[in-house]
Amino acid sequence: MKRILLAIVSAFLMSAPMAFAQTTNVEQTKDLDAKYATNMLKPGTRAPEFNLKTYDAKDIKLSQYRGSYVVLDFWASWCPDCRRDIPAMKALYEQFRDYGVQFIGISFDTDREVWAQTYWGKYQMHWTQVSELKKFRKNTVIDKLYKIDWIPSMYLIDPEGKIVMGTVEISKLKAKLESLSLTPQVSKTEVLPTFEGGQEAINNYFAQSQRRSIQSLRSKVHAEMTVVFNVEMDGTVTGARVVEVKNVKGTSKHFMKMEAEKQKRVLDNCVEYYKEQAVRLTNNMPKWNPAMQNGRPVKSKTTVDIVFQS
Repeated sequence: MKRILLAIVSAFLMSAPMAFAQTTNVEQTKDLDAKYATNMLKPGTRAPEFNLKTYDAKDIKLSQYRGSYVVLDFWASWCPDCRRDIPAMKALYEQFRDYGVQFIGISFDTDREVWAQTYWGKYQMHWTQVSELKKFRKNTVIDKLYKIDWIPSMYLIDPEGKIVMGTVEISKLKAKLESLSLTPQVSKTEVLPTFEGGQEAINNYFAQSQRRSIQSLRSKVHAEMTVVFNVEMDGTVTGARVVEVKNVKGTSKHFMKMEAEKQKRVLDNCVEYYKEQAVRLTNNMPKWNPAMQNGRPVKSKTTVDIVFQS
């Protein structure tokens, strides 16, 4: 009887850590907004105006961004959860900066140099950064305007200056941005940049200059990409970036015989290869005729669509 009791007790003790871990996981998967974002401003509310300063004392007002979607990122260098989210926010900035979405980091740091060393020196957060340089929830005003009880917290504001959403979860912000109908932004100039020979010449250049990988040839992988880039005042191209990938598919018999998991790997590999090709080919394009403003050449941003097919 004692042996039976000991066996039962041992089994219980061995299962206890597992039960605790399961409980912890359940807690971690709860909706964090339901716990930390309950007081945040509701969708449709007019976003409060503010005037905050950058590191170099430049005034930044929310109203100057009217006409664009704006992400407000409330954070601080002393906040571990904020630092954990920085890579994801950087990825979001890279994903949407060419679509006219503006990003403003609002820090609750109190030490000006530590703040700058964190956002610029350590993490290279290239979007606008501002701060009151006062203690969070004691001397700061912006947290009261925006009902910030927890950081990191984020808002998305629409072009009319109204709240689209408030959240403490960057994954929700990403999903909301991806649900919007956004198009790559190009420069508005009197005369747009032009390529000698027009669209037909552009199509011929990319068709003749493409390189195929063995994998893309065997699977006959098709993909369409939109690239945004700068046309400098002398007509050279700089800063090419792929901003959209669509209609990716493999069409060969060899590809069709693959299992779904392997098909996905092949397509992912080919897309990455094509992205590198798109950037290389765009940056190496022959000189464009630059955009013109008031009769003078100016630097401008434009896009091209590239079709890859094997």
